[in-house]
Amino acid sequence: MPDNISPKSVTISKKADRWFVSFKVETIPQNTDKSVDVVGVDLGIKSLATLSTGEMFVCVCFRIP
Repeated sequence: MPDNISPKSVTISKKADRWFVSFKVETIPQNTDKSVDVVGVDLGIKSLATLSTGEMFVCVCFRIP
């Protein structure tokens, strides 16, 4: 662990003959610039999809009589 980080808690566990160690630490959040534009997609019932930008895609249904 880095010198300036101290663990809040440490958990040691054993599952299926394997040992695991997990550390809980508290850090100060840092804002970073996005390197890639990201858009979320919500698939729905009223519209086929709605993007986090607000753009909506309507469902085009084809029915065979």
